[in-house]
Amino acid sequence: MKYLKTLLAFSTFFVMAFCVPNHAIYGQTNNTVVSMDLKQNIQLQTGSDQIKGTIYDDNEKGAVAYTLIVKNQKDTLLKKSVILNQAFTAKLSRSLRKNDQITVSLQDKSGHAVANTKWMKQAQWQVLSKPKEKIKTSNWSNVFKNSRTAPKKYRVVQAPDTGISYLKKPKYTAAKNKFSTLQANDRSVSPIKGYQTALLLPTVSTKLVNWQLPQGSVMHGRYLYVMYESEKRKNYGRIVRYDVQQLQALGVWQTGQANRLRSLEQRINQHRFATTSDDRLIQAIKVGPEFHMGHGQAVAYNAKDNRIWLVTLAKKSRQQRLVRIKLDTLYPSDQHKFRFRDSKNHQSFHGEQTFSIDDDGNVAIVGMISNKTKKNLAAENIKAGDLMLYRGNIRHGKLQMYMSRTVVRNKPGYFGQFLSVNNQTDQLFYLTDGAYYALPASKWGRGELNKSDIKSGVYVSPKQATREFESQFWDQNGRSYLIVNRGAEIMHEIR
Repeated sequence: MKYLKTLLAFSTFFVMAFCVPNHAIYGQTNNTVVSMDLKQNIQLQTGSDQIKGTIYDDNEKGAVAYTLIVKNQKDTLLKKSVILNQAFTAKLSRSLRKNDQITVSLQDKSGHAVANTKWMKQAQWQVLSKPKEKIKTSNWSNVFKNSRTAPKKYRVVQAPDTGISYLKKPKYTAAKNKFSTLQANDRSVSPIKGYQTALLLPTVSTKLVNWQLPQGSVMHGRYLYVMYESEKRKNYGRIVRYDVQQLQALGVWQTGQANRLRSLEQRINQHRFATTSDDRLIQAIKVGPEFHMGHGQAVAYNAKDNRIWLVTLAKKSRQQRLVRIKLDTLYPSDQHKFRFRDSKNHQSFHGEQTFSIDDDGNVAIVGMISNKTKKNLAAENIKAGDLMLYRGNIRHGKLQMYMSRTVVRNKPGYFGQFLSVNNQTDQLFYLTDGAYYALPASKWGRGELNKSDIKSGVYVSPKQATREFESQFWDQNGRSYLIVNRGAEIMHEIR
C-alpha cells in the first residue's frame, strides 16, 4: 500500500508538470514578424510633416491591414491603418524637428506588435573624433644624400610621345553621363587598355567635407583611403575611408548601381531620415578628422609599419614634413620635419607633389626639371620637362634619398598629378591628366633604364579636353584604378 501511494504521488506530479501550462514560457502571445523591416522604405524628412513608403512582407499575399504608429519619444505623431505591400502617404501631426527621437511600430487589431519597433535617425556621415593624443614631432634635417650638380652630363632616355604638351595647361571636361569609359588611343605603348566607372563619389561640398576635391589615394586590403582637400582652410583636409568589400556586398561597386552613393549624398544633404539601406551604405564610409594635409597628392601606404605616409610642405618655408597616419583614427600619430637640399650648392627643392612606397619599403619621388633647375644643374644635356627620380628608404630611423643619374624625357602631360607603384611589376606609374608613364623603378634607380622599358597609357587626343586625373591605386590582384574629377568617381581597369 505504501508503494502504491508513492507511485500515485509521482504520477500526479508528472501529469501536473506536462499538462498544466507554464505561463512564464508558453502563456505569452508573440506575433512579431522578425523578417519585416519597418525602416526599409519609410520616407521621413526634417522640416516636413509628410510620411510615405511601403511596408513589405514577402510572406503576405493578401490585403492585410495593420496600424502604423509614429512617435517622438512618448508623443504620438501618427496612428494610421496601412495595408502591407501597398504604398501609402500620410501627414504627421507636425513637422519633424532636428532633435526628434522618432520610432515607428506596427500593431494588429488587438494592439499587439507585429514588427520590431525601429528607431529612425537622420542620415549622417560617420565622422571620427579627433584623438586627444598630441602628434609627436621630430626633425630629420637634410635627407638628400648626393648632389645634383656633380655630373656634367646625365644619361637621357627618351619616353614615348603622348602628344600631350607638358607646357600647355589642358582643357578640362566634366562627365556628361552617369557612367564613363576611357579607352587608350594609338599613341599608347602597351597600355592598360581602358577604364570604366566603378563608383560615383559624392560631389556636393558641405561644411564637413569638400567632396569636389579628392586628391591622392591608397588601397590596403579591403579599404580605400582618399585624401580630400579643404576648400576653406589652405593646406588642410581629411581622409575618407571606403570599405570596398562592404560596397561590393551591397552591390554598388563595379555594378549598374554605382550611383547609389550620389543618391545617399542627396538624402543626407536634404536631412532625410535614414532607411535600412542608407544605414548599411553609411557604415561602409568613415570620415576622418581634419588636419594639416598639404595638397594631399604625395601619399602612400607603407607595409613596413602599417601606416599611411603623407608628405607636405611646412606652412612658411621649404621645409617639408613626413606625416604618418594611423589607419584606425585616420589622423596623424607622428610627423618628421626635413629638408630636401643639395649639400654642395645648398639649393632647396621639394618633391611633395609625388611620393610612393613599395612593399619592400623603397621610397620614390619623381620631379620635373624646370628652367630654373636646369640652370642650377649646369649639365649640358638637361632640358626643362625632363623627369628625375629620387629613391631611398628609412635607415637608422631617418629617411635617406638619392638621385638617379638617368633622366626621362619628357613629362607625359602638364600637371604631375600622382605617383603610384605596382608591386607585382615593380613599375612606377607617373600620372598626369589624360596620360601616364609606367617605368621600372629598380632599373631607373640603377641607371639601367632603356626606352623599351617605358610603357604609356594615353586616354585623350592632343586637341581633346580631358577629365582631371587625380590618383591611381592597385588592389591585391594587381588591378588598376583611377580617381578622376570633374564629376568625382573611381574607375576600374578594363580587362
